[in-house]
Amino acid sequence: MGFLSIVPESFAVVETWITRVFLFLGIVTIGPWAALLVYDLVLYIFRTATYKVPVVGGRARGKARPRAPSLTERPTGRPRRFSLARRPEEPAQRSGGAGVGAPDARVRHIKEEKQEHSSAP
Repeated sequence: MGFLSIVPESFAVVETWITRVFLFLGIVTIGPWAALLVYDLVLYIFRTATYKVPVVGGRARGKARPRAPSLTERPTGRPRRFSLARRPEEPAQRSGGAGVGAPDARVRHIKEEKQEHSSAP
């Protein structure tokens, strides 16, 4: 029996199993959230590290550097307005942002500098 136990000595087995059940429930509750947090961190580090890698990296494909989403600005650049007031009825908007035929917002038109000199004599 533990030093801080408040139950009699005869309930030691019951107390042990109750402790195990609550530890299991805690792991089941917190485990998936912790796994998602670790996955998100590893993915961000991987994407940031491979940004400059030729061929597979984002810079080689003309993509913008990965950054966290903004809570104050939409992907289109328009600022968000936070309000509890009801908005007037507007036509439904697609959640995808730009239309299907629109270019990818992450693509940047970067012109790489080319060196003029050659190593051949």
